[in-house]
Amino acid sequence: MHILERTSRFKRIERRFNSPVNELLYQMHWLEDMKHRDIALNLNVPRTTITKWFTHFRIPTQSCRRFTDKNLTSWLYKTGQLKKKPKYEGPDRRIQRTRQGINVDFFKKWSAEMAYVLGYFAADGCMFINPRGSKYVSFTSCDYEILQKIRGMLGSNHKFGIKKRYNKNWNDVFTLQIGSKEMYQDLINRGFMPKKAFRFKLPPIPKKYMRHFIRGYFDGDGSITHGYFKRKDRHNKKTLYLLTSFASANLNFLSRLSKTLVRNINIGKGYLHKKSGHLSYSKLDSIKLFRYMYRGVSKEQYLERKYNKFQEAFRVNGAMA
Repeated sequence: MHILERTSRFKRIERRFNSPVNELLYQMHWLEDMKHRDIALNLNVPRTTITKWFTHFRIPTQSCRRFTDKNLTSWLYKTGQLKKKPKYEGPDRRIQRTRQGINVDFFKKWSAEMAYVLGYFAADGCMFINPRGSKYVSFTSCDYEILQKIRGMLGSNHKFGIKKRYNKNWNDVFTLQIGSKEMYQDLINRGFMPKKAFRFKLPPIPKKYMRHFIRGYFDGDGSITHGYFKRKDRHNKKTLYLLTSFASANLNFLSRLSKTLVRNINIGKGYLHKKSGHLSYSKLDSIKLFRYMYRGVSKEQYLERKYNKFQEAFRVNGAMA
């Protein structure tokens, strides 16, 4: 081992990111397209040190032109060597429709797919306006599968963003981000808003589409747990349990969701744990919930991991769904 790799700085970085320094440098530069300067800021070392480490580990570096080509083109416009196109004054032609592909009318009309995506957006989506005034709709998940399905329903071919987790115990986070003023406004019309966590209310949804909305929300912020617990009043005898939960920081939303489920499928109110923000249902109500959410639905409209978790819980508990 080279003396450089035995230094306290190297060991500190490897402990922090739970990865060898040479692999970390390669991943940041080639997979995440980071400059040496940005890598240096992340690792808290001088930029020149990063360059020396690249040489030491014989890691090839990318050309800096990948960052300057756009600036060079911009400079040609500024100096008058290229003429700017006249500003378009007509109706919004929806750039996404022609360049990246997106059904900007997706949230205008109710359908099973629209209700499902809307439910998932209520759980793990956000909308925002960047400093330049562009409006974006974004979906986030650790499950790559679910974002692929949502992208397909939206008729989109946008690329996924990825936030790498250098700790092996954490999952990478995937993001589907779409710039669209029209979709942004349609979500506003449906009752959504930026920074919705504590302000969002259950929107008015046609009864026939409510189960799809709830399934979408469940795939984002729902969970199934099962196993054994000891009952003190039964001499510590182990008892099987099955619990289905919806999570939200917005207790008003969970309360309205509970009332909606009581009205639609005649189950109990569930247990609303105000401190943790969970609305939970026991075994019999969980079976009714499963049938309500998944009855006659294709695999393209649910997260298979959670569906399979339900099936596993039913087998362990000897329940029929």
